[in-house]
Amino acid sequence: MGTIGKMTLVDGTLEDFARDLEIALAQRQVLAAYQPQVAVADGAVVGVEALARWTHPARGPIAPDVFVDVAQKTGLLPLLTARIISDVTSEYVPGCVIDVAVNVSATQLEDPSLYDMFDGAFATGRCNPNTLVVEVTESHSIEHPERVAAPLEALAARGVTISVDDFGTGHSSFARVESLHARELKLDRSLVQDDSRVREVAQIITEAHHRGIRVVGEGVEEQLQFDRLAEAECDRAQGYWISKPQPANALRSWYRARTKRA
Repeated sequence: MGTIGKMTLVDGTLEDFARDLEIALAQRQVLAAYQPQVAVADGAVVGVEALARWTHPARGPIAPDVFVDVAQKTGLLPLLTARIISDVTSEYVPGCVIDVAVNVSATQLEDPSLYDMFDGAFATGRCNPNTLVVEVTESHSIEHPERVAAPLEALAARGVTISVDDFGTGHSSFARVESLHARELKLDRSLVQDDSRVREVAQIITEAHHRGIRVVGEGVEEQLQFDRLAEAECDRAQGYWISKPQPANALRSWYRARTKRA
């Protein structure tokens, strides 16, 4: 067994694991699962986040934080992102009125091929820019902000919503959100789940609304956390208390059942 940082790799090295991941991406072992977002005000389903899930043929499900970290360390992250964008666009339902969010790392924002993928999906009608959310995950700082601002502004001009993920940790700030042309921020689960940070969460939501920015609370795992977001007038919520990530077919069944109950 080898260890890389906080990550544990079973039966091999980082290179072995990366080779398995590269094969998995080529053979479509890595697929998108979708976690719903609901409006806090009335519980209506308003969006989904596309998340990568990998079931290894020998080892079974691999934790996302493990294989995403491997992808980042070994240069496979663009391939992983492309795989998920491909799933999202192939599974997109014309006329869909809920948002679909995809994750992009800060370092990927400087890669022109990322924007080519989105443009290709828009051009063929496989994705509606008005219902696409691009979530910027800030695990690394953006080395060349000047290379990022114009492409993100162009995406936003097409109708795409730029969202800053994990707000409240790392590099996140309102100045950062606005420099990325983002109109949404996602409160990190550490804020949503911490009983001692309720006032801080409320202050962030108030300031975001003052700036015209939508707020999503991540990591909602119990009703108390949802109720606190409602009291603070958060816009959207996401987490296991609402639904775990699901493959597209299961999500459609879940959505129909929930809509009938409503």
